[in-house]
Amino acid sequence: MLSERHLRFAARYAAHRFRKLHPFEVQASLLNACNLRCAYCRCPDVKIELMTTEQWVRAIEGFGAHGTMRIKYQGGEPTLRQDFRTLCAASQAAGIVTAVVTNGLQFVEKPELFDHLDEVVFSLDSATPGHTNRIRGAGVHERVCEAIEIARSRGINLFINMVVTRDNFDEIEPMLDFCEARGIGLHSQPAVSGRKYYDDAVKDFALTDEQIRAMHRRLGELKREGRRLMFSAATYENVLDWDDYGDISQNTGGGESTCMAGRFYVHIEPNGDVHPCNQHDANFQPKNLVRDGLGPALENAQHHDCADCYCAYLNERKSVFGMRPLALWEMARRG
Repeated sequence: MLSERHLRFAARYAAHRFRKLHPFEVQASLLNACNLRCAYCRCPDVKIELMTTEQWVRAIEGFGAHGTMRIKYQGGEPTLRQDFRTLCAASQAAGIVTAVVTNGLQFVEKPELFDHLDEVVFSLDSATPGHTNRIRGAGVHERVCEAIEIARSRGINLFINMVVTRDNFDEIEPMLDFCEARGIGLHSQPAVSGRKYYDDAVKDFALTDEQIRAMHRRLGELKREGRRLMFSAATYENVLDWDDYGDISQNTGGGESTCMAGRFYVHIEPNGDVHPCNQHDANFQPKNLVRDGLGPALENAQHHDCADCYCAYLNERKSVFGMRPLALWEMARRG
């Protein structure tokens, strides 16, 4: 189970854990532009200045020096940047596991985009074309499946991120069957509104509180059955105790947060602003890694008042960096 990469992770963690700055995981949005317009996403509407290739490469080298173990590129659609392969190659050269969240469309015509990737998270919302093509556009499901097969042929570690609404609530288990048949891990997350990059139109078909609770209860059960879900059962079950799913996060009320966001992982906007995480829910003024420097921007991200959230992805990260055995076991299983 333990691989050379796990040992490399452990060595980098031990070397940097007690240093002032240790952004072990970085989510990096390369741009907001996208070649799709999904019904629940307004990312392409948010205009923002973009960092240059040179600025990104300097930042990547800096992350490597500060102990970053994994960087996940996202957007918009990150593969639309002409320098996407260059940035991925720079990440790998810095000793960082390199991942992307993508709609997959670019890879069909440009399979060379896979060249410097260790992990790919495909966005796909159903196991059959009907729902995905309604939400994302005609023919999208078929092209994503083609990209998945290309990636599988290259032996890349693969995952699928499924955004769940009332329209595909009953498709979670068929989607899990789809993934398991291909050796792919699944993450299912409810569509939300009231956030910077989520379209408020999603309110018309978002899950009810009862459905969110039922979804995570079932994910916990499936995980305990040994199914190929990305996170530990305890992470899914933690969501069940959340009081108000319309309020995705809670602040401290003015005090310093104990959340690991901003310390163990950070989120980078396309212009270089450094946030504690991608929820953008803290009362917080970001610093910019180009204008202010990487070190000051990372140090600033450690101080915020966002205390807790029900996001399974972020809670799993808290468990991993909190050294909880089941979460570490899941990380090892994911590769």
